[in-house]
Amino acid sequence: MEGPEHCLLLNVGVVARGSRCLSIMRDLHAIRPSHLRLKLVAMATISKSAACNKYAGETGIELFENPKDLLTIEYLDLILELTGDPKILSELISHKPPTIGVLDRPTAMLFFDFATLYNKVSKQETEINLATSFASALLEASPDGVLVIDRDYRIINCNNSTLINGGAGRESILGRFCFEIMHHAKEPCSVPERICPAQETLRTGRPSRAVHEVVMADGGTQVSQVTTYPIFNHLGEITQFVVTVRDMTKDLSERIEKRAQIIKDNLTRYVQDDRLASLGRLVASVCHEINNPITSIVTFNKLILSFAKDNDLGRDRMKEVNRYLGLSVREAMRCGEIVKNLLTFARQKKVDAKKIDLVDMVNTIMLLISHQLEIAGVTCEVDLPSSSYTAWGDSAQIQQCLMNLIFNAMDAMPQGGRMAVTGGFDEKENMIWLTISDTGLGIDADELPRIFEPFYSTKPEGKGVGLGLSMVYGIIREHNGVVEVDSEMGKGSTFRIKLPRPRPDE
Repeated sequence: MEGPEHCLLLNVGVVARGSRCLSIMRDLHAIRPSHLRLKLVAMATISKSAACNKYAGETGIELFENPKDLLTIEYLDLILELTGDPKILSELISHKPPTIGVLDRPTAMLFFDFATLYNKVSKQETEINLATSFASALLEASPDGVLVIDRDYRIINCNNSTLINGGAGRESILGRFCFEIMHHAKEPCSVPERICPAQETLRTGRPSRAVHEVVMADGGTQVSQVTTYPIFNHLGEITQFVVTVRDMTKDLSERIEKRAQIIKDNLTRYVQDDRLASLGRLVASVCHEINNPITSIVTFNKLILSFAKDNDLGRDRMKEVNRYLGLSVREAMRCGEIVKNLLTFARQKKVDAKKIDLVDMVNTIMLLISHQLEIAGVTCEVDLPSSSYTAWGDSAQIQQCLMNLIFNAMDAMPQGGRMAVTGGFDEKENMIWLTISDTGLGIDADELPRIFEPFYSTKPEGKGVGLGLSMVYGIIREHNGVVEVDSEMGKGSTFRIKLPRPRPDE
């Protein structure tokens, strides 16, 4: 909008009757600076008006009783005679100096209406300019590519986004077709893999969205979300479209990578399940094959040992026989124990599922191992729900799992430490969860994926055969549960198991 210094300024005097003076003053005062500015500097009132006098005093307008007194104002440019009295008009015309113009009532009213209309047009132009400036600012501020196209897909306006022109500049693409610029095509998008959202907007009258794969100037591929918004004329017809282009390549890549990682994790879990199931079947058959010979070895060695004790073979000879036979018995018993663990891992024992009170089970375990905890210098905190903390499963097998996890936690803290047993509910999956945490040595990140494999142990040589966690995994899985682990070297580990809750009718 132009400032007052660029306006045509007219100092105006008005002759009017008292009943109209106030409205005239206000109307003229409302005409703000534009290309034509009327400044009311004086008024001659034919009849007195208190309201008129008050307003004139507040706005600095001079008041006269005799219309001819207006002619004494040196800087006056124009007098509007609005009473319609021929005598007053004649006196003003006959006595006015050449520098002052006088308009009769019809002409003055027309001039007044013209000035008012001009002022309204000026305001509308200002609003249009502001709206245009605002739209231009939004256009350039948008992080997306923004175009305005007509019904023939020609680009009318756009911002300088590289998502549209690849950095070539907006002037080089104005007037060209959007499909030509964005897809290097010779006709509008119509193939199934590149649907034109503008055509859909034209059909429905509503915004439309599509995903396009765009080949960039450097040969790379960009996945863009293209959205069109209709622009209507006064007849409700779509004349143009606002098109936004948003780069989804990075976001889509991150989503694909995240989804791929989930699939990879699930596949790893399924492969592990399948591998363990196959190994379990193998273990079951092997166990049945070697269990009988081991039993025979133990029996025969016991008989030989008994025979040696009943016959005098001499002290030295007997001592040697006892030593070797005792060693044989112990090793055979150790084989039998391994076979038993393998059978447990292979899930040969049937699950006798019942309602398990986990609070009572954990409290019983803590009572049984309290002495071992004290010797190991381990303090244990138990935080379980106070009521209805029950699971559905085989009580003996679940207790075996918990004992195994608790003793593993104690073994991970050879210098003592803190252990925590916590629990809660997963209402969404209708399961309970229980965690056993320690402040021990932790498990290396490279070893974590293998800790549930049979015969894989992170313990020192001779401290375990690597079947404990495999057994836990097999039992929990057989109960339709889940076992997970989080660990960090030097900070400890947390094992988390989830088990089904009893159904209401159980």
